[in-house]
Amino acid sequence: MYIVAIDDLGEDREGIARRLSEALGTVFYDALIRVRVPGKGPLIVAAYADRNIALEKTEKLRAAGFRTLVLGQDEVETDGESTIVRRFLFGDGELEIEARTGDTVRVAYDLVDTIVRGTRIVQTTETETVKEQKFAAGRAILTGGLMMTKSVTVKQESRTDVREGFVTLYPGKRRRIVFLESALLYDSLGPALRPTRAANFVFVLEELKRRCPGAAYDDRLLSKAGQARLLGPMFEPERHLDVAISLLSRSLRFPARKDK
Repeated sequence: MYIVAIDDLGEDREGIARRLSEALGTVFYDALIRVRVPGKGPLIVAAYADRNIALEKTEKLRAAGFRTLVLGQDEVETDGESTIVRRFLFGDGELEIEARTGDTVRVAYDLVDTIVRGTRIVQTTETETVKEQKFAAGRAILTGGLMMTKSVTVKQESRTDVREGFVTLYPGKRRRIVFLESALLYDSLGPALRPTRAANFVFVLEELKRRCPGAAYDDRLLSKAGQARLLGPMFEPERHLDVAISLLSRSLRFPARKDK
């Protein structure tokens, strides 16, 4: 799969929608709904199974004046290609990390060019079997009204959203570094240790921002609404957050191309 996105949008959303619909061969109204969201992008506007088709549509978008991003399935950032932090220590000039794998990693603060903060939303479904009493007309007639109900087994599903904060650092060409709120051990904070995990996580984020002043910072993926704006109707935030992170980080780190 190849995902096509547009970036750095202007204010004339009707004009943008018109150019978008013409470039992709879609309905103007659908394009208008897609671009009528806050912010300048990036926004996913199409996805194709065929690479050549994706590149062809991308060229049409560029010819129409759009800044474009193309993301192949093999370019989506995953946890397997990241350093997941278990423990950390704020040194004077570098961050020392003990990864979840047990490896030790050191990163100079001035290498970090981008910090992305967001929320992972995992939807869990639980099924419970319960017995209910329901009115049984036939039984009521046969028993002369002595037995009005019967037991019925019913399966009930309940869905819960489990949220977890994350912070991703991009240190130049090195592997990205991911802080997961529930996976971190905060004992290295010492006197700065807060009473709750959430408060400790916010402290770590602010400390990273302070120690990496040259890094671009973005928190558009903090809410489900922000994730949905980027992903659009084709991708669900609960299943495709990695796609949103990959596109956003690419937009921040490598300016999208716009043909003159």
